[in-house]
Amino acid sequence: MLSVNWLTKFLKGSSYLVPALDIGTSSLKLVQTERKGSSYKVKVFGHKEYSEQIFAGTEIIDEFELTKNIKELYEELSLKDKEVTIHVPLSACFYSVISIPSSKDPEEAVVDYMKSIINPDEFSLVNIDYKILPVSVEKGNLDVAIAAVREDFLERRMKILREAGLVPVVVDIEPAAINNQFYLNNPEKTISPVCLVDIGASFTKVVVSFGGYPYITRNVEIGGQTINEQLQKEFMLSAEDVEMLKRGEKVKDIAYDEAFQVIKKILRRIATEIMWTVDNFKDRFNLEVESIYLYGGSSKLKGISELFKELTAIEVVKGDPLGFSGIFGNEEFAVAAGLSIRYKGDENAKV
Repeated sequence: MLSVNWLTKFLKGSSYLVPALDIGTSSLKLVQTERKGSSYKVKVFGHKEYSEQIFAGTEIIDEFELTKNIKELYEELSLKDKEVTIHVPLSACFYSVISIPSSKDPEEAVVDYMKSIINPDEFSLVNIDYKILPVSVEKGNLDVAIAAVREDFLERRMKILREAGLVPVVVDIEPAAINNQFYLNNPEKTISPVCLVDIGASFTKVVVSFGGYPYITRNVEIGGQTINEQLQKEFMLSAEDVEMLKRGEKVKDIAYDEAFQVIKKILRRIATEIMWTVDNFKDRFNLEVESIYLYGGSSKLKGISELFKELTAIEVVKGDPLGFSGIFGNEEFAVAAGLSIRYKGDENAKV
């Protein structure tokens, strides 16, 4: 039995837009937009770094501190809205697109597919949703997007938000949020496959999108913290020194060009994962990715675009998640920006 009582996907609407909160492993990002006619504008956005360790990998180890940080961010931004849009990180959800003959029952196909990859004992613990995409790569087929998440993950996130005095009204999945902000900023790009790469603190999320929808995703356990740890180890620096060095400042006679030789080793690993995802998309759907768009805090590193272009032989562009509102240089807001255009009452929003 499929459940559709929590997950929303893809559709955009015109009702009142509540704040969108991206709960990251090293910081919080929040964006609230408003819609006027067919255009969106940012009303407020903000960012708060954690001063204490809250996450260990994907696990929340200090719920009290996380709740406190959420309350403080709302106070700093003078937000009174209690309703909020949140997301399920790619590391905590399953997402895939399957192609089926148009004659086959989509729900039956989804159940069969999920039962083939999920242990029978786990099946009842997973919340599954699907959507028939209005586009299909192969004529005569239906492309069906499937998303799934464990119910205990959702319950824990809901509990934390309630303790912060908030009411989640929309829950989205991370690849959909990254995808939606891209097409909000680049509506003309629907005809060509693109690869969206969000290099976060703990993970790099890779999403190949086509026709307005995410098709292939990959979660890579390499991020900004990996780079920081390697620089600290290589040059015996403090965390503060590393951040200065990454911004291009000279630290203890170490120039950025020297540090970038260390950073390059990690970025090469990310580039390998990007190409694996791009090649997987090509093998499955016989389409070529034409551009890579970079997001996340580490996408600001000097030289990263040029290196990825050299390693992938694909055009590389810096993304601007808030560019639709004339705000540039905030690459870390990709998820929050995508979440910010979802709304309570959205056709599929049944949280």
